[in-house]
Amino acid sequence: MAIPEGEVVISRAERLRIPRVLDSGRLEKLRVFKTRITDWAKPSLQVFDEPVIVTLKKGGVERVFDHFHADVLRFEELISRKKAAGYVVSVKDAVLAYLLVFKRGSRHLIAGFLNTFPEWSDVSPETVGQALSRLKAEGWVVG
Repeated sequence: MAIPEGEVVISRAERLRIPRVLDSGRLEKLRVFKTRITDWAKPSLQVFDEPVIVTLKKGGVERVFDHFHADVLRFEELISRKKAAGYVVSVKDAVLAYLLVFKRGSRHLIAGFLNTFPEWSDVSPETVGQALSRLKAEGWVVG
């Protein structure tokens, strides 16, 4: 399939799973914290960082955007708080959460990021564009 000249395409949207071994000092702090709450829980030596990588391509130029693990966790926390309050999280809510955490974004970049989550795996840049327009009309987004 040929890509029309000048059109932006999401060429990669992937959530990485990078294993990391905790150092002994960090592990000891976790162990102390865990024993105060539950004596039976032992922290794992291995944890996983899960950054999200989105690559956008326009013509012959590709740009890679890294979404660091800590920021992805903040995004997930915003979404889970809304779900925990009993609300259904819409694409518009996810777009606003993305902008709150990452402070920038285009419809293609945000769509690529959201596509790495099962509940938004079919979100298109057009859907994100509509959500951005609604957020702008409601005064949540300027520009």
